[in-house]
Amino acid sequence: MRRLLKVIMLVWGLCVCMAGCESSDCLLSSESYCSISFVDGQGKSVKLLDTLTVSVNLNEYDTTYIYRSATDTVVSQSPIDSLVAKGYELSLLVEQMQGVLLNRKSGAEGVEIPLSFTSERDTFFFRYSARLADTVYVDHVNLPYFSSMDCGTVMHYRITSVSSTHHLIDSVRIVNPEVTNTLKENVTIYYTVNN
Repeated sequence: MRRLLKVIMLVWGLCVCMAGCESSDCLLSSESYCSISFVDGQGKSVKLLDTLTVSVNLNEYDTTYIYRSATDTVVSQSPIDSLVAKGYELSLLVEQMQGVLLNRKSGAEGVEIPLSFTSERDTFFFRYSARLADTVYVDHVNLPYFSSMDCGTVMHYRITSVSSTHHLIDSVRIVNPEVTNTLKENVTIYYTVNN
C-alpha cells in the first residue's frame, strides 16, 4: 500500500511539473519577428560601420500650438485661449510620433523586427547617421495561428512584397515569406559596399 502511494505521488508530481513546463513555453514563442540580414552584392554578410537606429510611425500624433501676432510668436504644447482673445493668430503643427525599435546598434549584421498585426503594410526607417537614412516597406498578410489552449493565438505573417529607398540600400529580396514564432531569415537587404 505504501509503495502504491509513493508511485501515485511520483506520477502526480511529474504531471504537475510537465504542465508547468508546457505553459512556460508560451512566453518564449509567442512573438513573431521578421528576420532581416545585411549582405553585399556577392551575398556575403555585411557589418554596418555606422550605428543603426530602426523606427516606425506610431498611431499617435504630437500637436504644437503656434500663436502669432504682429510683434510676437508663442509656441506651446497646449492651447492658450487667452492669446486668441488678444488677437493672436493660431496655427497648428501636427506631427506623427515615432517609436524606436532598435537604438544606435553598432556593427549590425541584421535585425529582427516585429510586424504590425493591425495593418498589412509596415514602414521602417533605417537611420545610419544624422543625415543618412533609408526606408524599408514590408507588405504582408496577417495570419492568426491558434497555438494551444494554454498559449492562445499567435500572429503569423506572410510577406507579399518588400521595397526600399536607395540611399545605402541597393536592393531588397524576400528569402522566406513565412514569418512565424520560429526565427528564420525572411528578408535580405543588399547594401552597396565601396571597396
